[in-house]
Amino acid sequence: MSAQTTRRRKTVLVIEDDAGIREIVGDVCRRDGYHVVESASGRQAVQVAASSEPDLVLLDWVLPDISGIEVCRELRRLGISCPIIMLTGRSSKVDVVVGLEVGADDYITKPFDARELSARLGAHMRRAAMAPAGASKEGLLGVGNVEIDTEGRRVRVGEREIKLTMTEFNLLALLAANPGRVLTRAQLLEKVWGYLADVDYHSVDPHVQRLRKKLDSNRDAGVALEAVPGLGYRLTAKG
Repeated sequence: MSAQTTRRRKTVLVIEDDAGIREIVGDVCRRDGYHVVESASGRQAVQVAASSEPDLVLLDWVLPDISGIEVCRELRRLGISCPIIMLTGRSSKVDVVVGLEVGADDYITKPFDARELSARLGAHMRRAAMAPAGASKEGLLGVGNVEIDTEGRRVRVGEREIKLTMTEFNLLALLAANPGRVLTRAQLLEKVWGYLADVDYHSVDPHVQRLRKKLDSNRDAGVALEAVPGLGYRLTAKG
């Protein structure tokens, strides 16, 4: 296979210290047509991610040097916005929320089924490539003073750009396409993540909270991202 062909394929970075699991995950990815880059440690993974520009990261929670949580935090600090899926043997809600709060987009609990992994990969790849529903022909959405370029996947307030992860971007675009309308957690999960699985609907909350914090840090944004108790969330322009 030529280098040119490899570059055209979507790249998945697999960060897993267990060689057996790393091989299984890599095989699933390659079977689905993805180019696979591997790392067995956290610090190495950060360097590999910075150089390989992956389209998606599969990240083990427990690594031999630094934790997957620290890796996730560092990748986001470096501006890597692609989906990050945590592979974890931890199933408590507290652990899951910690992962989501530092920037992970999704999680899969070990032991996992290869079909589930394949489905999650496909869903995230499709969502990353699609323009959000509701975008105009020019690919622009706007609420308040926030302008969302769905083709360039950029968000601006005036001349300032707000850096978002892919999931945060898709959340904002979906809410902006439905200004003032309450979207339930189930609707957000289905439209943004691309599936309805055995994921706690409240796992959406940390993503919304991170998005709200970024919007609120821009005083001129002119929008309010509100929680509607018992229902979901809505985005409105401030009067």
